[in-house]
Amino acid sequence: MKMQNQFVIQNDAPRPVILNIEPECFHYSLAPGEKVTVLELFSREPLTLKVESSGGETIISMWPGDGDVRVEKHGVNVLELMVKEVGLGSDQ
Repeated sequence: MKMQNQFVIQNDAPRPVILNIEPECFHYSLAPGEKVTVLELFSREPLTLKVESSGGETIISMWPGDGDVRVEKHGVNVLELMVKEVGLGSDQ
């Protein structure tokens, strides 16, 4: 039976926080005051959040368990936003 998690990550820090979405290793910068919603469907193993600091930057890594993870900003998957930013749309 699938279980579901849903939670919000909000950056209340004065500097950007880097979201590292694994296993693809996509980096998404979360500016001060911004937030994303994390949605997950899993069977037995939920995702793991790992918080670390590197060179003065805060990095939150998301490692999926045995399910599917979607990270949304304003209802849009951030991976889709990143593809638009770098110009990798289907018409390219």
